[in-house]
Amino acid sequence: MRPTGLDGARVERLRQKKIAVVYGAVSEEDGLYIRHVPREEWSLVAILDALSGLGLHAEHVDPTRGDFTERIQLFDVAFLNVHGPYGEDGRIQGLLDYLSVPYTSSGVLASSIGMDKLASKAVFAYLGIPVPRGVPIIRPGAAQIPADFSYPAMLKAVDGGSSVGMALINDPADLAHEIRALRERGFRRLFLEEFIRGRSVTVSAFESAEGLTVLPPLEFITESDYYDESTKLGGSGAPRVEYRVPDDLLPHVFKELSDRTASVYEFLGCRGAVRVDYMIDENGTGYALEVNTIPGLQEHSNLPVSCGFEGITYQELIATLLLDAIESAEPAPWAVR
Repeated sequence: MRPTGLDGARVERLRQKKIAVVYGAVSEEDGLYIRHVPREEWSLVAILDALSGLGLHAEHVDPTRGDFTERIQLFDVAFLNVHGPYGEDGRIQGLLDYLSVPYTSSGVLASSIGMDKLASKAVFAYLGIPVPRGVPIIRPGAAQIPADFSYPAMLKAVDGGSSVGMALINDPADLAHEIRALRERGFRRLFLEEFIRGRSVTVSAFESAEGLTVLPPLEFITESDYYDESTKLGGSGAPRVEYRVPDDLLPHVFKELSDRTASVYEFLGCRGAVRVDYMIDENGTGYALEVNTIPGLQEHSNLPVSCGFEGITYQELIATLLLDAIESAEPAPWAVR
């Protein structure tokens, strides 16, 4: 049985559904992507093509339009392809719950915690998963950082995504300038995080008819100092990045990453697909950085690439996410659909 448990009968269920692919520049992350990635490479195009290839009826619905609330109720299910604040943080999920429109991805709780890197770190720590040391930057005009905090360090926006809202700080004298730069981009809540030298990996997991599938770790190797926004978003002129499933991880490290990803998924009550990003240091310790509750869906994004290594096609992934949304939907108590 394929990991997705996908067959013709299950796909046939989708042919009776009117599908909305929700996509628009709701956040800095999505806006940056739209501005810098050619339209033909947009995940929106790939998703619509995949659904069309399956013989399904799907339309693009822009959540930034004034008629979104009325229009989305004309559809049977929403395929969420939005990221960052207003897309991935529980707000649009709560609206769709209220309107009783089934949707792909996790619900309000998991989405809001996943979008908040400090809240995620607290969950990781509670579950016994190692995390880099972090210090919130409370006051807008000053950073009260302990004297023993080591550099280089990562300055991060609490609600950044796709490496948007991040800066590598090599010299503490540069910190104030970088704080101002991120605030000028609209990021208000920031924190400084220990920079872990090592290997960048991500572990994807998704729900299907076969239960929770945790895919093998995917390592990304880039010429950049870290996996920055231009590398992650892709597009013309982006730094080169290579993806591979590492075959040299010790068995216990491999198992720990898989088990920890599953524990995050289950503890937060996630739905659909998620990715948990890690840094593995020279001692083999995997430090959790964040959980992504709406992984990117360009065909060369982490989740589709991970699926490809396991023989799961892009079409199968998209259909599986939609089926999970429909099968796990819980209509609002007052809704009659």
